[in-house]
Amino acid sequence: MDIKEFSSHIFWSYDRFSDLKPEVVIKQVIVYGEVKDMILLVKKVGEKRIYEVIKNWKDQEKYDKHINFMEKVILG
Repeated sequence: MDIKEFSSHIFWSYDRFSDLKPEVVIKQVIVYGEVKDMILLVKKVGEKRIYEVIKNWKDQEKYDKHINFMEKVILG
């Protein structure tokens, strides 16, 4: 998945022209993204795919606040 449209700080450890798996992009945006990045994420991958990644996120309790914000405010 192309990451150039998202805020650069989200993917600081990746090459700006990387083609990452959607799961990686979804997690990075939820944890480090701004609201505009989350809205862009929904447009690019869709709500269903985001919910799938959240459901299968192994250490999601560590990011409960971020995930809850995504589910309640952005996907609401």
